[in-house]
Amino acid sequence: MADFVCIIQKGQVAHRMQAELAEALRALGAEIFGDDPAQSEIRWTVMPSGFAFTAGEPSTSSIVVRSVPVGYPDDEREAYLHRVCDLWTELTGCSKDEIVATAFDGPIPVE
Repeated sequence: MADFVCIIQKGQVAHRMQAELAEALRALGAEIFGDDPAQSEIRWTVMPSGFAFTAGEPSTSSIVVRSVPVGYPDDEREAYLHRVCDLWTELTGCSKDEIVATAFDGPIPVE
């Protein structure tokens, strides 16, 4: 089961920085959820060039998905999501409009 799923665009900054982003997400998971960073899995989905668009232009956005414990308090969820967006923008230099973070109750479904 993945702790995080990250959907990024091929060739974008996030694609070139996967290792650094993974390390930062693992550290955040350890701090907030008590994850063991060595056991924390990050599943990357890289969108090929020409497959993702925003307003008719090639997309530069990234999406980070994380499940949280069922019933996780909304205020803590919001704080966590802000932290994800902040670390992503700091590391990649992207704008707040280029990162989508989501946290839903329960485990991430495995296909």
